[in-house]
Amino acid sequence: MEQKNSPTKIIIVTLVIIIIFACIILGITIAISSINKESDEILKNIVQNNIEDTEEEKTIIDNENITIIDDESADFSKRYGKIEIIWIDENNNIIKEPLKPNLNGLIPVKFDSISSKFVEVTDKDTEWYNYDLNMWANAINSDGSYFVWIPRFAYRIIYYSNNQYSKIVGYCDSRGILKVNEDNSLTRISRNNTGIRETTNHYIVAPAFSKDTASGYRNGGWDFDLPGFWISKYEMSLEDNGIHVETVNNAIGNVQANDALKAVSKPGVSSWRNINIKNCYLNSYNYDRNKDSHLIKNSEWGAVAYLSYSKYGRNGKNITTNSNSNYITGGSTSEESIYISNGNQSTTGNYTGVYDMSGNAWEFVSAYIDNGYYGLAENGGDSENDIYGSRNSKYKSIYPHVTYDDGDDYVEEYSMNNFDLTYRYRGDAIFETSDSGYGNDAFENNTAYFLQGDIPYLIRGGDYNSGSNSGVFSYNGYSGAGNSSESFRVVLI
Repeated sequence: MEQKNSPTKIIIVTLVIIIIFACIILGITIAISSINKESDEILKNIVQNNIEDTEEEKTIIDNENITIIDDESADFSKRYGKIEIIWIDENNNIIKEPLKPNLNGLIPVKFDSISSKFVEVTDKDTEWYNYDLNMWANAINSDGSYFVWIPRFAYRIIYYSNNQYSKIVGYCDSRGILKVNEDNSLTRISRNNTGIRETTNHYIVAPAFSKDTASGYRNGGWDFDLPGFWISKYEMSLEDNGIHVETVNNAIGNVQANDALKAVSKPGVSSWRNINIKNCYLNSYNYDRNKDSHLIKNSEWGAVAYLSYSKYGRNGKNITTNSNSNYITGGSTSEESIYISNGNQSTTGNYTGVYDMSGNAWEFVSAYIDNGYYGLAENGGDSENDIYGSRNSKYKSIYPHVTYDDGDDYVEEYSMNNFDLTYRYRGDAIFETSDSGYGNDAFENNTAYFLQGDIPYLIRGGDYNSGSNSGVFSYNGYSGAGNSSESFRVVLI
């Protein structure tokens, strides 16, 4: 007869099973806890190490208690640097995104990959621009000219010992240009011009956006604080009743715009050359008075250069030179090639950037030294509305010069000594981004020959055959006469 288990035995067996199961669960829990504790410790160590690394790598410029010694005789090379950009509002508060483009009658456009052209959109279009993705805002004027929005920002420069960016040797911020010493103290080799403004963390408000009336516009500012400005996307070209004109000589090119002759910013055509600085200045001023149009100032060129070299543009890379020997804007007569193949010739490395700022033609900017050279008036004009006419204007900059540069001779020493007198200027990509004012010693080995003697007018960017010495940091002097290798571009407010 089969023996049945008693209820007592069943209970005992059940309890044993429960206890064994509980022990297993407890063991697993302890093991998991141990693993979690070990993981927490690892995570803690990782976080702690990251904190320590961050503290070790934190630049001494952020130390508010650091010693700063003034010594204008100290020096270091400024050939290699990185530019940090922060967005600010019109009260110089730091903001996460750039200020919205002020269209003022311009029509927003974005690139259409199907047609390989820019097409009209509304300013509500979420794909119109995204500066975090190096996609700058583009718009067209009523004449079909293209413009690119440069939003208000502040910046600082970190200098390195070489192009490997392995050792920091100096800084440029609102406290001046600072050399890093071996003991991690700082030597200030130059202060900034009065009127240069700063944010709460010592970044410099780019002067091109600042109200600058108190200094008489010495810093390249404006008569009110700007949210940004529109720069022509291409070097200007000439149209006669809407038909492109080849400016092959001064008889054709050195003219003032009128009802038929118009300056435009368009792709795939030869730029307007053989025009003197006087007519570049007047034609830019008269381009669109409703938008306060003007010949680009050197402070504005500097703002575009700095934004291009930041993480919002080329991120420390030189712009590929437009080497088209026919001076074709965008480097090609094909719009598709300009936007698809030649994007590396723009300030962003893509179709949304500003073209022709490296190579194509040298570009006049609204700046000069008043050293007495006879061509200042001859090529610039001396009437009130000419570039050499009004001595105090928001539309131009007049740089200092040494007294012995009387405009008669071309002497290497003059360039270097005139360059040295710009040591307190900021935001114009001259003293901050080059060493001597006479050589290829600017950022990216760009040409850096400052104004002097019979070349008192400033030109920027290099031309098509300047090779690697072309770029947004390139500058030179010129007489101001019309020439086959000089062009210009317009800025709108």
